[in-house]
Amino acid sequence: MKKILLTLFILIPYLNISQEVQKVEVIKSDSQIEKLNELLGQNEIKIDFLDFLLFPALTIGYEKSRNSSTAFGATMFINLNGELGDDWNDKFAITPYYRFYFLESQDYGGYGVFAEIFGKLTLGENEYYDNISPNSVSDSYFDIAPGLAVGRKWINRKGFTFELMFGVGRNLLYDKKDSNRSSGTVRAGVSIGKRF
Repeated sequence: MKKILLTLFILIPYLNISQEVQKVEVIKSDSQIEKLNELLGQNEIKIDFLDFLLFPALTIGYEKSRNSSTAFGATMFINLNGELGDDWNDKFAITPYYRFYFLESQDYGGYGVFAEIFGKLTLGENEYYDNISPNSVSDSYFDIAPGLAVGRKWINRKGFTFELMFGVGRNLLYDKKDSNRSSGTVRAGVSIGKRF
């Protein structure tokens, strides 16, 4: 009987300890998030495949993460064909932007749902027919368009990114005489990039 009581006396504390195991959740601190952001890299190069597939055009971009929830960058659009159509006459455009990331930015930093403010600087050629000459007339133009865009960015553990984006802006130098031009501009993209 003494052996049974002694055995119970020894086992009861172990049974009590095994029942006190608690579920632990890991909470990332701001310093851990920023460290992970630095490990992936704060610079990103990307190529927009939407312009390449729809037009013979190339859009490349650069983005730098300031921290886990903001970034700035620019994209450069180059018309490779010379003509994009009746409604799209841009030859070259540079679009600097500033982004704010939301929701999932705490995991890798600089990814998730975002909103951006941009300013598009465009060079193009407007071709139209006037009432005086039977031939078409072409005018070169320059325009500035501030605007807003929203999008979503995904990133994997190797630093590759995939981004969807859509936005609109207003051409400030638009003239009603330019029949082939619009007072607004569209900023859209489907791009793949790499962090470094």
